[in-house]
Amino acid sequence: HSLRQHMLRHAGKKYKCGLPGCPTVLRTASELRSHRSLVHDSTPSNRQYKCSDCSYAAKTKTQLRRHRARHDEPEDTGKSELRACPYSGCAFKTKLASHLQRHVRLHTGTKPYKCRHCPYASNNLENLRKHVLSTNLHPGKTIYECDVCQGDNPEPFQTNFAKELRAHLLEVHSDVFPTTGHVNDYVFRIFKTHQDPSFVDESN
Repeated sequence: HSLRQHMLRHAGKKYKCGLPGCPTVLRTASELRSHRSLVHDSTPSNRQYKCSDCSYAAKTKTQLRRHRARHDEPEDTGKSELRACPYSGCAFKTKLASHLQRHVRLHTGTKPYKCRHCPYASNNLENLRKHVLSTNLHPGKTIYECDVCQGDNPEPFQTNFAKELRAHLLEVHSDVFPTTGHVNDYVFRIFKTHQDPSFVDESN
């Protein structure tokens, strides 16, 4: 089975997602199934673990726990602490560390989210997503590209979703990324910059 998938990748066979509004093209049937399950399968029966602070729902307890960590709630108090902007005269406050860092970038001018296709850069992932997917400046292009794909693969794996890139790395490049920890470190470093050492990744 794995040999067949390997040969299909070399043969250049493509699997298009095919769902409305999704341009994702994958190289194996397994990656296509994983993509649809991770990105498009959002029926309530498949996402039974709900976040108590927002509308997010997960398929597994592990996914929910990872999401809950983004809320940065102290487990012993049950409620979040407000984080204040460190800049004098600014009244901005938020419960989320990632939101505070995104706000602080407005003061510092740091733009870690850089487009792979042009000089555009943004201080948050959502603006980069809009730039690549909604402006028609880069038709058919994606936010993420696997730079491990090489050799006989003329077209590297591409996707607009960090979780799909993680799944691809674990499935196709397990020799390079044997654990989810290795994969998460790799994806985290895609947008991390030396100018922003306390960088909090917004991808999921």
